[in-house]
Amino acid sequence: MTYDVIVIGGGASGLYLAAHLKTRNALIIEKKQRVGIKLLASGSGQCNLTHAGYMNHFYECYGDKRRYVKPALSAHSNNDVIRFFESNGVNCFTREDGKVFPQSLKAMDVLSALLKACRHTQILTEKPVTAVAVEEGLYRVETAQGSYRSKNLVIATGGKSYPTMGSEGDGYRLAEQLGFHVVSPKPGLTGVVTREKSLTALSGIALKGCVITHLRSGARFKAYNGDLLFTHFGLSGPVILNNSRWFERGDTLAISFVTVSEEVLEADFLALVASDGEKPLAFFLNRLVLPDALLSLVLSKASVAREVKLANITRAQRRGLMENLCRFPVEIENLIGYQQAMVTVGGVSLDEINLKTMESLKHEGLYFTGEVLDVDGDTGGYNLQWAFSSAWCAAEAINKKLEGVKT
Repeated sequence: MTYDVIVIGGGASGLYLAAHLKTRNALIIEKKQRVGIKLLASGSGQCNLTHAGYMNHFYECYGDKRRYVKPALSAHSNNDVIRFFESNGVNCFTREDGKVFPQSLKAMDVLSALLKACRHTQILTEKPVTAVAVEEGLYRVETAQGSYRSKNLVIATGGKSYPTMGSEGDGYRLAEQLGFHVVSPKPGLTGVVTREKSLTALSGIALKGCVITHLRSGARFKAYNGDLLFTHFGLSGPVILNNSRWFERGDTLAISFVTVSEEVLEADFLALVASDGEKPLAFFLNRLVLPDALLSLVLSKASVAREVKLANITRAQRRGLMENLCRFPVEIENLIGYQQAMVTVGGVSLDEINLKTMESLKHEGLYFTGEVLDVDGDTGGYNLQWAFSSAWCAAEAINKKLEGVKT
């Protein structure tokens, strides 16, 4: 039997695509025992579907891929995704931080809606794809249990994050078999392991609105602003997760724990020395409203005690204090690996894809959607939005092609 469409991968993107196909002659091939395993785990099982707000903001949440993601996100927006799920029985709500969830806070409701919407699509599970090939104008998909043929082929296998849920980089291997360039993948939306082991004493402490300067080979690379979380392995939180796509082993992150510049902080300190020099350093530190454990670490690094009178603090101690409050240096030992990374950075090169339709520029009828492509979004629903938007674009293109054949 020859199918109109075969979709390799039964995750969020593959299911969403199948839900929008008009043909009933379609097949999803999934390697795991069931489809949607990673979707069920998303948002800690609550499934952060997308993010609220204007699409102009969305484009900025994909690193340096703004111009690449714009066509798909413009064609099928966050509001379109919400409308789809609500029309399929999943009421949605927007949290204060802009994240959109199903009202039930159950990812299973999202998966059930997708399965209902693509009920006319045949689904085969426990069939890892070993190879794909173009043969006499058709695509041949090989599995250990047999081969399948189709007029159109969609690779929606995801990346390499959470490999136990099925994302093991299969799509990259299949893409390379068909002659595509794959941008070297690495973990994304992930925390960092730091060489500074004293930070583990701060595990669990969260700070709002930290400014972090990213240094590489001693030179300033970028600056980021956001909430920071200290962990048992190093650093996490949105400011780390959303920018981990840029991080490399050996880079340094200079963290500012205060909301003013180093020059302003030092000027305030000197003014306090002039007016209240007999008071202890603790008098100045209490004005910073920082966790006690963090202040203890900063004081240790600056080699100064809280009890020292402000007027007796040496210039070297003052400079050490300012540096560790405004530019606390943390060297990256490693990124947390794929087992915990929420997304994969890298993937099938976007230069080889028509980003209005997700069809490859090398082979007609071949499409790539979702995380298998070299797109990664910030935390907060942006990656599922990409999975849905790219899938919708591919489904629309396939529908038009099949309708053209019928006429």
